[in-house]
Amino acid sequence: MRAIQFDLRDPDFPASLVDLAPPRLPGTAWARIAVTAGGICGSDLHLFGHNSTPSPTLLSMGSIPFVLGHEIIGRVTEAGMDCPYPVGTRVAIDPCIPCLPRGIAPLCTNCARGWTSLCLNLDSGVVSTGRTLGFTANLGGGWCEQVLAHASMLHLIPDALPDRHACLHEPVSIACHGLVRTPPNDGDSVLVVGAGIIGLAAVAALKGLFPSCPVTVLARHPHQAAAAEACGADHVVRTDDASAHFEELARIAGARPIGAGTDVMLLGGFSLVVEAVGTARAVTEALRAVAHRGTVLLLGVAGISEVDLTPLWYKEAALTGSIDHAVDPLSAPGLASSPDRHSVDRALDILKAGLLPPEVVVTHEFPLEAYREALDTAIDKGTSHAIKVVFRPQQ
Repeated sequence: MRAIQFDLRDPDFPASLVDLAPPRLPGTAWARIAVTAGGICGSDLHLFGHNSTPSPTLLSMGSIPFVLGHEIIGRVTEAGMDCPYPVGTRVAIDPCIPCLPRGIAPLCTNCARGWTSLCLNLDSGVVSTGRTLGFTANLGGGWCEQVLAHASMLHLIPDALPDRHACLHEPVSIACHGLVRTPPNDGDSVLVVGAGIIGLAAVAALKGLFPSCPVTVLARHPHQAAAAEACGADHVVRTDDASAHFEELARIAGARPIGAGTDVMLLGGFSLVVEAVGTARAVTEALRAVAHRGTVLLLGVAGISEVDLTPLWYKEAALTGSIDHAVDPLSAPGLASSPDRHSVDRALDILKAGLLPPEVVVTHEFPLEAYREALDTAIDKGTSHAIKVVFRPQQ
């Protein structure tokens, strides 16, 4: 099977297109999936030196080489006797590999609580090293023709949802899980810092789960600002290198900017700020824009960086982290569907409702052979106007 593998063989480019032997199913509850779409995530681009804020902790989990791609949809081509998804079923995949798929019993403390994204055994070598699909060597991945997944990782794609919509489930699920961890109150003002795919997914999730909350988006590029408007943002503000955009944010939030030059902070601000970029500047701006006793939710993949923490204590604000996907309790007027629902299933509901239009956000599609062009396109967003770049491994 063809796969894009992170292997550091080429000193000029860390990934290669290779031909690997198809792996065997690890157990009777596993399935083989022909990958129909594998998205390029912003966290993938960190491996290629883009917007890099290193995280030595994560880099130490797993081993090289590994098959890339954790945003995955496909069709079941082989199912073990204990897998309830028959051949031909279209599925979206939660890429996390917690205790149950690894065959670890008893479950760790976090998995027993239902916190599967926080599994204490994600660095285990059982089944495969690597905390999720996309970072494993012997299970395939989203940038590959095939991938293996445990039944607990599979989610049925509704018949009415085309593949081009469904392939966006992973970033929307990321947003759903994070927002349910720190849900805004009815009518709270929310700011999303960043209008890449995670930022736009956060807008869609907010409109689906918390429709009474006005959403403002801080966008860097014109094409991102246009996409945020198309996704239903109530206000879109373009960033300014001189931080003049804080004047506009203050007007929208009913706040007052203080400070000089680029060191501006809002007195007052947004009750919830979703940081969706992962750079030091984005984290700092999120903290400076949050309201007193408000919350900043980190969805961007921030690592070691220098940020201004003054607003955290000055405003008695909260900084909350979130990763991956899980079953989360939620009582809200929007597309909650049930008090306890997996974030991937909530994401599929939101996509089915048309809240993240693929014609706006899926800007580029590539076969595996064009992987270098695909990654260059995803990295150089200012020139390519890319938002979501997707591999089509069956092409």
